[in-house]
Amino acid sequence: MPGEQVPAQFLERGDVIRVRHHHDPGCGQCLSPWQTDAVVTASPAPVSGRLAVRWAGDARLPGGRGSVTGISGFGPGEQALRIGHFR
Repeated sequence: MPGEQVPAQFLERGDVIRVRHHHDPGCGQCLSPWQTDAVVTASPAPVSGRLAVRWAGDARLPGGRGSVTGISGFGPGEQALRIGHFR
């Protein structure tokens, strides 16, 4: 898999990361696991002892409508797969 594992706190706006979602039976919005490449849209922000990373992608996810945006939460020391930088 191309890219590099980096601590989430080192992500920057414009970094391209791989976002993965594992199906949660309590989530009524998703029916299956998915993954997509997305661009980080803001610097990671601390929230309740975790880091919130905002992202935007252009892939259509299962059951989704057009492009997607989201926020992923990373624990202390957790890493993200950075696969490039969008300028």
